[in-house]
Amino acid sequence: MNKLTVVFDYRTARKTRSKTDDYGTVELGDWLDKEENKRRIYNTRGFYVVLPAMDHVVKYGICGEHGKSGSYGRLHSYVIDYGRATELNPCRGVKLLYLAVTNHNPNVETINSAVYRKELQAKTFFRDTAIEGRGFERILRSRLEELFKIVDSKSNKSWLDIETERRQSERLKQADILPSDKVIKIISHITKPKSQAKTQFLVQWSRPYKLTEKKKVNGKIVTTEKEVNETYEPYSKLITYLDGGKMFELYSILHPDTQFRI
Repeated sequence: MNKLTVVFDYRTARKTRSKTDDYGTVELGDWLDKEENKRRIYNTRGFYVVLPAMDHVVKYGICGEHGKSGSYGRLHSYVIDYGRATELNPCRGVKLLYLAVTNHNPNVETINSAVYRKELQAKTFFRDTAIEGRGFERILRSRLEELFKIVDSKSNKSWLDIETERRQSERLKQADILPSDKVIKIISHITKPKSQAKTQFLVQWSRPYKLTEKKKVNGKIVTTEKEVNETYEPYSKLITYLDGGKMFELYSILHPDTQFRI
């Protein structure tokens, strides 16, 4: 399986040295000048995090959609745009914070690649608090720790597995779920203590729908319809719904110390 491989992480250098915010970063231009680094990223797709000096914001994104020297070309475009920092002009240049790559597989479309889904996960997370007019790929430096929670996520359910079909449960059929209906949020969860029962996740749906229920009233079966906006779902069903796996990934990142029974 073609997993993301980290080729640079500024936090590694920070562990044993200075505790300044950007220690361990390198000038992106200097890093790209090294032949060994050019070889490491040749014919790859990549997910990167950089810090342009003059913008004072963190930028993340993907590179190498078409393989070959594409990753180098995208990263080097930042050097062209921002130049290189010098002693006389430290406000120029761009720092490399993080870069992870996969080998470029021409049989995998960009939208199905691990780096694309990694970027999409970050965009989804920061969508409501994006810097106005700057796009979802730019965040304040104060949000960097949150970005790295997504970067460091060990789960591969969203990064590597592609859901090509929407499996239908009996409840889905009964509720007449449309192709456009999706999970927009996991609100909370319940894991019963001292039990083997699976964790139940309270799911908010993009569209309320009517759920048919049958009850026995005065000895007769009465059919009623109830409008449903939120339902409790186990993980096994949650991931069969549109965006269910993505929302679970976000929820698990926001609750890193929580053990779910799935």
